[in-house]
Amino acid sequence: MKPARTVFAAATSIAAPAVGIAVGLAVLAPRSSSADPPPAAAAGSSALLGFSPASRAAELAAEQVMLSVPAPVEIRKKLRALTEEPHVAGTENERQAAEYVKAELAKAGFRTELARYDVLLNHPKRVSARLIEPEAQPLATTESGSLRDKDAFSSDVFPAFHGYGASGKAVGQVVYANYGTREDFERLDGMGVSVKRRIVLVRYGACFRGLKVREAEARGAAGVFIYSDPADDGYMKGDIYPDGPMRPESAIQRGSVQFLSLGPGDPTTPFVPSTKGAKRTPRDKLTTIPRIPSLPLSYGEAAKILRALAGARVPDEWQGGLPFAYHVGPGPAKAEMTVDMDYAIRPIWNAIATLPGAGPEASRQVILGNHRDAWTYGAVDPNSGTATMLEAARALGQAAAAGWKPRRTIVLASWDAEEYGLVGSTEWGEHHARALTKDAVAYLNLDSAVTGGDLEMGGTPSLRDLVVDVTRALPEPRKGRTLYDAWLKKERGQWAKASMDLPRGDAPFYLHLEPLGSGSDYTVFLDHLGIASLDFGFKGRYGVYHSVLDNLFWMEKFGDPEFIYHQAAARLYGLLAMRLASADVLPMRFGPYAAALSDMLDDLAREGAKVRRGFDPADVAAPGAPGARKGPPIATDVTVIAATITELGAAAADLDAALDRVTAGGLPAAGDLAKLNEAVYTVERAFLDDKGLAGRPWFRHLVFAPGLTTGYSAWVFPELRQAVLDRDAALWQSGSQRIAARLRAVTDRLKAARKLVP
Repeated sequence: MKPARTVFAAATSIAAPAVGIAVGLAVLAPRSSSADPPPAAAAGSSALLGFSPASRAAELAAEQVMLSVPAPVEIRKKLRALTEEPHVAGTENERQAAEYVKAELAKAGFRTELARYDVLLNHPKRVSARLIEPEAQPLATTESGSLRDKDAFSSDVFPAFHGYGASGKAVGQVVYANYGTREDFERLDGMGVSVKRRIVLVRYGACFRGLKVREAEARGAAGVFIYSDPADDGYMKGDIYPDGPMRPESAIQRGSVQFLSLGPGDPTTPFVPSTKGAKRTPRDKLTTIPRIPSLPLSYGEAAKILRALAGARVPDEWQGGLPFAYHVGPGPAKAEMTVDMDYAIRPIWNAIATLPGAGPEASRQVILGNHRDAWTYGAVDPNSGTATMLEAARALGQAAAAGWKPRRTIVLASWDAEEYGLVGSTEWGEHHARALTKDAVAYLNLDSAVTGGDLEMGGTPSLRDLVVDVTRALPEPRKGRTLYDAWLKKERGQWAKASMDLPRGDAPFYLHLEPLGSGSDYTVFLDHLGIASLDFGFKGRYGVYHSVLDNLFWMEKFGDPEFIYHQAAARLYGLLAMRLASADVLPMRFGPYAAALSDMLDDLAREGAKVRRGFDPADVAAPGAPGARKGPPIATDVTVIAATITELGAAAADLDAALDRVTAGGLPAAGDLAKLNEAVYTVERAFLDDKGLAGRPWFRHLVFAPGLTTGYSAWVFPELRQAVLDRDAALWQSGSQRIAARLRAVTDRLKAARKLVP
């Protein structure tokens, strides 16, 4: 589901002086945190974080077996099998794909099962769209292809529709609202343009598509068209298909319009799994899916509407890539859409496989997951990840057959219905919440594994040193260096570019994992259950997201013709799993967490400064007025939170040093070591608050959550960021108290873990 990531800093658009919060950076800095991190070790080597001297030789021997297995020809074979037919969740093709994955995992030596859930899904019965005025003409809801690409012509592909989109007919004048963010709609309000009883045309990007529909619905719109503009993923970004990887004028981006930032999963069973006999919320009472109809359009069809719009010319930043000036409207363009959806409770299938651990920690689980369902063929999203995971499974299975016995159980999960709203993983996570809270060590996610050659890593900061260690051990397929070197160079360049717009004072660069928002299957694990999580992929130019052109032809011609980055991804996935499953002392370190918290608190303070600088007193309206803020900008005193981060950083440094000492020296007895490792992996649980976030209680992590108005990208300290943007002093006060309490609880966990180190 998730599109390409943005740069790490959540506030890269903020042009504000650094606030220079003094939180003891010398204490908080993680390893390799200086302006110039130490050079990577030679390719093929690593420090084996968490392994005692007595364990390293056996681990390296087992890793060499695993690393020798992934083969481009095998991955291509798997991807071809997975993408022969479109396989939308709830269809027979998708059930057969689940059976195929289950069989491949069994062949790899894993114990396998299919876990069924019965969830609300919609498939399109009939969809149509047309321009009525000033000149009547149809708007296409299917795509044209190329004679070189057989899959582009399949009649089995569903036409344009939105997952969880509403049925209905909408007729009205059209208003263009740029990306459809809350800020875009507020700008329309300021221009005196109403969307009430009108159809809103917005382009993809900036926020999750469901939140575009939510904003339009809240303002009384009749319906929403969402199109992909060529400025974002079409000809302004490169050559278009079939001559290049970018979106041609007929390609349509399907996708879900669930209100993702309020909570994922089956909308009829919030907080509980969709198992037999589950109590369901009636459809007319659902609050996390739209009530107005919406449809996706290609930019070729959207151009017909945009050409016919009058009204004021758009602000410069709203101008897209079509070759004419855009106007806001309303009118004279008038359009109609008819959407008839077949909603039903349909079965979905998660394929679950286990490779049992051995010894006192065998009940602990390292979970690897990728979703399998796709809007069409899904050669990139998600089956580049599925094929990669299956090849990693084959490699892990051969290492086990050669005698490797992990301390902890490895679970591989092939999720269903992710595209609708992370449904398969959410239902499974809710179903097994108690066991996962007790035993889950970490969750490693793959979605779209390969669209190019640039490694991107996001995740919980406690996994940062593990990622550095593992990427130093693996070669980059083309660049004659390690994955670490390539990743470091890219991230340093992005940081330097962002710093031109976001002055950071004297703060040095150090390598972060990007914070996780939502849009993929790590969400239930991190945000709801407090399990350390990681997400990665090799990224490049990818313009056919969620279209019929996301197929094997595109991958073989543009994405990874030699399948060497798929091979690298399988090795990386397998090595991460082996290290987490086999390390004597879990390879989690918390100095990077403290450093990331400090940096992100600085970003939050800059956001507050930006809001105060841009304040217009006329923007404060009467309480309850549509689109109005609650009041003037609020004071953003972060002194108490900064102090708690300093305390956390000191406890983290103490624990990290102790873990390194015990790893290098004599390990405690097996039972004591198991208790220590449990104390380490459950630190993440202390960030959870049982009441959840204000207004969205399913999200329980008080540091990381998807942005309420963004969906995909993360809001770090989400309640505080919401308070800044909504100018809500009461929320700032309560949120500050809650986050300070959670940070103290984390510090207590770190200190308790330290006491278990001999």
